[in-house]
Amino acid sequence: MIMVNDGTSPPEVSARQVHPRYFAIVLVPAVVYAMHSAIGDHLMPADLDVSSDILETGRSWLEAAGRYRFLATTWFFTAFSLLIGVMLLRTLLRPMAWPTRVAAALTFLFILSLTAMPALRDFADASGGQVYDRLGSDVYEGVMAQGTLRGCTTPQDVWLLGPCGDTPVITMFSGIVDVVSIFAGLALGAMIVGMILCLDNRPCETIEEEAALLADNLKQMRQQLYMSGLVLTFGMLYATSWIYWPLHHVVDAERDAYGALLLSAALYTGTFFSLLILSFYLPVALILDSRVKALADTATRGLSTGPIHDTSSWREERGLKEGAGDYLRAGLALTSPILAAFAGGISPLSF
Repeated sequence: MIMVNDGTSPPEVSARQVHPRYFAIVLVPAVVYAMHSAIGDHLMPADLDVSSDILETGRSWLEAAGRYRFLATTWFFTAFSLLIGVMLLRTLLRPMAWPTRVAAALTFLFILSLTAMPALRDFADASGGQVYDRLGSDVYEGVMAQGTLRGCTTPQDVWLLGPCGDTPVITMFSGIVDVVSIFAGLALGAMIVGMILCLDNRPCETIEEEAALLADNLKQMRQQLYMSGLVLTFGMLYATSWIYWPLHHVVDAERDAYGALLLSAALYTGTFFSLLILSFYLPVALILDSRVKALADTATRGLSTGPIHDTSSWREERGLKEGAGDYLRAGLALTSPILAAFAGGISPLSF
């Protein structure tokens, strides 16, 4: 049977093609990540002098409340990150030009290595700092020291990721955070590559075929944006689960003050995550918008002999009516609820 393309859908038999130069978009989130690291190294406090005296005593079982939240969000976030990685693998296994496949794989490995490097350093040097150091390590360690880990009765005992150490819950926390960092890098690399692959520009025989291909690219871009939004949401749930871990142990007189510190840390984390997603979404959206405008101008010039060309009707009929303003609003709509929640001072006790 001979399949005839009627010009209303993108060609299925040709391989996806994205010029390797477009994978340079990965440098934008890399710069955001580098700025985040620089801010942490030079502008953040090293270790706040928050005494563990602000913790209540005699309620060691409350440590389990923070641990349950941490483990639940960790489980969900790592599972979802793995799903994102599998979806990218499925995309890479489909027909694709060889230079595009190589560029996509190298871009993914670059992001994965960039984000996994701190975790690998922590595995090599167990005496390194913790992610909670800038929020008062004495408080976090005072809370976690109250908990126990099944199978850890002596420091030499072994749990899933190695020796239990003197404080098993801290050892557990440190190991899990390192593992999650690797999964987060996997999800981030898959999202960035998946978004760049929306710039498919395979050869088309007619303007209608090219319009259908652009419409399909825009649909895939929106799907990638929604997936990024889910990763942002679950990532923030994971981050806030350990940020607010010790809060229930803090005495009433200090809870509001210490809660304000944790809320500020959550706002900074949400800002970083949001900028990271916008950094690879907006360049792709603007490139696709320029392609749509150029194609609409070309098409309407061929259809009209007058000085005015009705490009808006032509775009709407082919599912290309959205413009740069719509893409910007979609990106801001994705990130603004996260930022507004913490900037607005939603009570951390409701988490």
